[in-house]
Amino acid sequence: MRYVAMDFETGNGYYTSACSIGLSYYEDDKLVGSESFLIRPPDAVGKFHWYNVKIHGIKRSMVKDAPTFDAVWEKFKERVEGSVLVCHNAGFDTEVLCRCLEFYQLPLPNCQYICTVEVSKKVWSELENHKLNTVADALGISLNHHEAASDAHACGEILQCALRKTGCTDAQMLAENLGMHLGMISPEGRRSGAAAKQIARKRKLQKSDSQKDQKADPQKTEKRGKVNETSI
Repeated sequence: MRYVAMDFETGNGYYTSACSIGLSYYEDDKLVGSESFLIRPPDAVGKFHWYNVKIHGIKRSMVKDAPTFDAVWEKFKERVEGSVLVCHNAGFDTEVLCRCLEFYQLPLPNCQYICTVEVSKKVWSELENHKLNTVADALGISLNHHEAASDAHACGEILQCALRKTGCTDAQMLAENLGMHLGMISPEGRRSGAAAKQIARKRKLQKSDSQKDQKADPQKTEKRGKVNETSI
């Protein structure tokens, strides 16, 4: 299974204000590459907020000559297609990705994603919190917090640690083992793991109700079959 561990830093509260992205690429359990890019956000998002700058240290002036997101996307979009994105707080990072693509009127990729915050809560529930630096420290993963490349690498390593600890072979098996569902991104939009879980539960209940109806009134089911046959 291919994984793309991904982390965005933003200039302010707008999702389209992405000013940096870190990426680590995995083939199954092997780290095969990593890269990071500064991004020049669109002028429409306005000034960088002082608090965001305090967190990651990137000022607007530092990205004035950086490529815009559409140009950066061209450099790694093929790696994302068909992969599993790995993010710490995946709801945020995948929303940034989708909003930036939509801003530049680019199609969303087909991929899945998993949140290492949710994974770590289930695998290492004893930790005092499940912030990236807390989990990384507990697992002995080096981290320069809020530096996008370092954060992305830490996300990827947290997933690998979780796979080893649970004995799972991939993210799909891990999600099933932990009672989670992978999120999904497609040209039609984004669906969170929680939403996928609710849909699966609803389908299961509908199937159960249908089976109960058939057991309660087998003649009704037989009549339905006859009606269907006559309509063919």
